[in-house]
Amino acid sequence: MNKRKYIINLLLAMVALLAGCNESLEDTYSDYAGDGKIRYVAKCSDLDVVPGWERLMLSWVNGTDATIDKIKVAWMFEGQRDSVYLPGTATSYELTNLVDGTYQFYVSAVDKFGNESLVETYSGRPYTRDHELMRSFSRGILKSFFVNGKMIFFSDQYSANIVEIKLQYKNSGGETKYYEFENPSSYDALITIDDVSMNPADSVYILRKGKLENSPDTVVLDPVTINRKKNFSAGFVHAITARYGYSTETQEKEDAFLEFIENVEELELDYSIESLEDVLFCSNLKKLVVGKNRHFVSKQVNSQDKSLILKSPEKSYAILEKAAEADVLGLKVDYYGHNTVSTMHYFNKVYPFMTYMGYSAVPDDLEIIPASALKENENGDKVYCDVDDVYMDWDALVDGNVATAWSTSTQQEMRTYEMYMELKETTSIRGIKVTQIQTASDRSARYFMPEMIVAQTSADGAVWKDVTFLETNELGRALGEATLLKMPEGSRDVRYVRLTLRDGVDLSGNWACRLGDIVLYK
Repeated sequence: MNKRKYIINLLLAMVALLAGCNESLEDTYSDYAGDGKIRYVAKCSDLDVVPGWERLMLSWVNGTDATIDKIKVAWMFEGQRDSVYLPGTATSYELTNLVDGTYQFYVSAVDKFGNESLVETYSGRPYTRDHELMRSFSRGILKSFFVNGKMIFFSDQYSANIVEIKLQYKNSGGETKYYEFENPSSYDALITIDDVSMNPADSVYILRKGKLENSPDTVVLDPVTINRKKNFSAGFVHAITARYGYSTETQEKEDAFLEFIENVEELELDYSIESLEDVLFCSNLKKLVVGKNRHFVSKQVNSQDKSLILKSPEKSYAILEKAAEADVLGLKVDYYGHNTVSTMHYFNKVYPFMTYMGYSAVPDDLEIIPASALKENENGDKVYCDVDDVYMDWDALVDGNVATAWSTSTQQEMRTYEMYMELKETTSIRGIKVTQIQTASDRSARYFMPEMIVAQTSADGAVWKDVTFLETNELGRALGEATLLKMPEGSRDVRYVRLTLRDGVDLSGNWACRLGDIVLYK
């Protein structure tokens, strides 16, 4: 009986529980909702921020909710918060007069009871003069020259973000003039503007308008003043220093360098150089001589032996053609060496303003100091070197015969040879002649010919002086090519000579040195 009563009570309890579960969740929440049920407003979606010039443009899509009364747009910048309420139908907003930085935006919909939707967030950064993309605009001009009443310049390649480029300048009469870039003729070209004031006080300005990435705005960029200061390439400065001794190491030396450049009428260039463009800075230059100081013993010279323009040869050619015009410089070019395009110094063709001068032979007036004038070391050699190599024949190095080569054994690492020579008595010399090997039955021998040499002399063995204007001197690397290291002062009293060479390396990674001879001359 008790068992039956227990079962009946259990069934009644289960029925009551099922009835409770059928009660609406919403009805349950209503017991705790204060004045009524919570209703959520449809939120805005697809929020986007487009950057403009000192402004940000917001857009969004409103939800399909008839109860939306206002759109709230709030923003935060550097800890400061502000907001604005817009009509419920608004789908965009523009924030203007902005400074550089990132702005955080919060957009929500609000009904007439003040209920607010979930917030959509987005950030944006306006374009200002402090934005790094402002530096991405091309200036339009790469390098400019002012010569003989003209402005001559290389223009940059066309850039799609540039809307307009103009140059503002004054002519010789003081009138303001403009040169406007045209596409494509004004881009990636050598441009000449006639009748430009040569007065350094009359500035030339670059005026530009551009389009910014993902922005509808056209920006007027700040004017850029073209600096009339001569901007020399490092290779050109080095070439002038090596040949004439002028450098730009100090302000005083730079002033002397500029004076030389402005007044020189004839320039000699011999070895590979970054560019020949800078000859147009020489406003009084009449003749350019190339290869005169490359002395070939053999005419069997290949393309590896030519002097090269190592950067943008076409620009160098364009400058020389321009300089050759009668109303610019009227420049003439004398070139020595080979007359074939593949081996002639610097050029890939013969231009009308060029004159072939044949080969530059070693001067006949060199009085070679014989090896017998050198003091022998304890081992009988006339050259002392701290590198010990049984294959080295020091007599072959100083005998004045290029047919007898000085050679070292091949090794797996580079060696430096610091050599010393001592004359039996102090002698006045004009320079040192260094000659590459003349014949090379070994195909790798060309790789082992030295490219550079450090040459110094001393009268007392204590105070040393560079033989040329530079400590390190470039050597021509044609078979049998002679390089003359000339004393800048004409001649010098010498008792001791110090020379430094390094190995060359072949394609297999073997290191060695091959040289015809090193001799002193009066």
